[in-house]
Amino acid sequence: MRPVGIVLFTISPVISGCERAAPVPPAGLLASREAQAAGGAIFAAHCTLCHGVNGDGHGERQEGMDPRPANLTLPPWSETANAGRTFLAIRNGVPGTAMPAWPALSDREVWEVVAYITTLKNP
Repeated sequence: MRPVGIVLFTISPVISGCERAAPVPPAGLLASREAQAAGGAIFAAHCTLCHGVNGDGHGERQEGMDPRPANLTLPPWSETANAGRTFLAIRNGVPGTAMPAWPALSDREVWEVVAYITTLKNP
């Protein structure tokens, strides 16, 4: 008699019609000055060409982009309540825009960038 294997099925959110819930940042990370500084360094290295030094969407590569890069100083991007949405935009990119996915960044690094973006709030 042959052993019977167990088959596990998972249902993709796309197939099931359910949307994936936005992830939640690690406790205290968004307010951490250390995380914000680390995120600022990552932002400077990878994001300023499009989003600009101030995160206002006025980077060197903005010309010719349609739509233009997001102004990260404005809601929803700068709001801590929308941190999960910002995380997903960085991790997965934004379809229909020039915003690429960033799979090379660890989850921690993406959260650090999100922490930095929350410091860019337009007064």
